[in-house]
Amino acid sequence: MPKNIKKSREAERIVAAGGIRFLQFTALADEGLVHGFSLRQGGVSLPPYEELNLGLHVGDDPGFVRENRNRLAAALGYVPENVVTCRQVHGTVIRRVGVKQRSLGHLNYADALPGTDGLITLEPHVVLMAHAADCTLLFFYDPEAHCIGLAHAGWRGAVAGMGSRMVEAMCQCGCRRENLRVVLSPSIGPCCYQVGSEVVEAVPGRFRQQVLQQAGNSFYLDLPELQVLDLLEAGIKESNLFRSSYCTHCRTDLFYSYRAAGGLTGRMAGIISMKW
Repeated sequence: MPKNIKKSREAERIVAAGGIRFLQFTALADEGLVHGFSLRQGGVSLPPYEELNLGLHVGDDPGFVRENRNRLAAALGYVPENVVTCRQVHGTVIRRVGVKQRSLGHLNYADALPGTDGLITLEPHVVLMAHAADCTLLFFYDPEAHCIGLAHAGWRGAVAGMGSRMVEAMCQCGCRRENLRVVLSPSIGPCCYQVGSEVVEAVPGRFRQQVLQQAGNSFYLDLPELQVLDLLEAGIKESNLFRSSYCTHCRTDLFYSYRAAGGLTGRMAGIISMKW
């Protein structure tokens, strides 16, 4: 990992509010942004989704998910109806949204923006929401352009350059890459992410030595490091990049992990919004 990339518990903290807990990131909190990455405790969902499942697409009771989303909104201090979310497909489609799109996906998964993994807005009080359970969520902010973005990227999104595509899309909205702050959420780490030949072959050759570790006949992927290298190549400053220190697979006491649960589990949510 590039030596100046921030990867420290000091740059992220667990906050308790309203009976739930969530992560907040110093790089975003210092900018006055409403934001958070949910943990799994404090909700009403039953096994196997216990407790604070925020995904409407995983088979949980929708009423439980809506209550969980209301709890997150109360804890973070945003209006639930201002949420915009999408039906993630591990792709690289990015959409710019605003007040007209508020509430899309808030109550019903069918209403969420279809086939989308990245969201951008320049408008305050629009709440961007994305979901993950081992994949990386990428938070973006340009304090000069007053533009925020949120993207979902597992290995398919990472090898397709979702991070760099978000940078380009935000620059088209008036951002400057040297001003962009980027935070990578907790995700499955290289300690746990054993991958097959399909993934190994999909990783761009220029990054393989840095993000793939071999142990016997097995390969392990450093998913967030792949995101970091892509973002650096896209012109993001090392000093403006932060990578969470948590592995979701290691810490199932805090996070949902799709792989650790064998595919049947809840979802965390990432939230970001400008309040001014």
